[in-house]
Amino acid sequence: MAELLESTMLICFGLSWPMNLAKNIKAKTARNMSLQFILLIITGYIAGISAKIYSHRFNYVLAVYLLNLVVVSANVIVYFINRRYDRQAQAANIELCSDISGRTNVPGKPSIQKQGEDEMETYRELNSITEAGGVVLFGSNTFASLPIGELTQAFRITEPIYNRSIKDIRIEHIESYLKVCLYDLNPRKIFVNMGDVDIRDENMNVENFISKYEWLLYMIHTQTQASIYIVPIVSDCQTACRINERLKELAAQTGCKYIDISGVLTSKRPTLRLFELLKVHMRNHPINFADAMEVGNLSRRKIENVPNDGQFSPEPGAKREAAYAKH
Repeated sequence: MAELLESTMLICFGLSWPMNLAKNIKAKTARNMSLQFILLIITGYIAGISAKIYSHRFNYVLAVYLLNLVVVSANVIVYFINRRYDRQAQAANIELCSDISGRTNVPGKPSIQKQGEDEMETYRELNSITEAGGVVLFGSNTFASLPIGELTQAFRITEPIYNRSIKDIRIEHIESYLKVCLYDLNPRKIFVNMGDVDIRDENMNVENFISKYEWLLYMIHTQTQASIYIVPIVSDCQTACRINERLKELAAQTGCKYIDISGVLTSKRPTLRLFELLKVHMRNHPINFADAMEVGNLSRRKIENVPNDGQFSPEPGAKREAAYAKH
């Protein structure tokens, strides 16, 4: 009777594993699977089988143990197959995200260094006619693709806004461009958006990237009096999501402002949606009722279902300086 009850328990418990196996095969992703948990269950079954063998109790209960062990072990195989699917999906997602972020160099195009030098020459010339105390967008492909002139005119933004972004630039090469793109402009606000090119590297080190990002913020802080706004990477790939979480923490630690741009990739008009979420922070004065009505009317014409992106955060101060003290 005891063996019958034990086998009934094993059958009832084991029926969940074929269902779980079928679910995991259909899902084609390992995100909801735990290899550690599966191995723990396998260890338990091996221990039960070993106990039966050690006590020389060879009966139908042992057969149930073996059947459950086979099914659970199949989940291990499915786990690694699904991990491969996840890697393929991530690579495809990064390639898809390049549509909004621009494309890497191709044969026949200028090198990134030459392209950067050409842009610096153009920016030096434009800097001679800029106004101090303006707003500067500084980043890579996502910002570089924004048609600032048309957007500021469409949204009736009167503050001077300058786009000093560099196509295909990585964060490790950014330091040599800071003087022309930022310091010479003496801006009041700086919007930073880096990483859309860096995440294309499959071997990217997130901690190393965050360290360089923090150093970038430190250099901007020491050379300007501008308020710094961190704009996360416009991508929903896993690497970008991890970096954006760290950037949000970094903003809190350094006294910068983090702008939530969730929903940009799912929008039918991602460029307009992105600028819609940035423009509120660009104004030199608090938004009044007339501004809100004007922006609301324009938003309904241009963008659908734009959420409220919240209140202004406090101006950076001692908190930022304390965070940078280690540098």
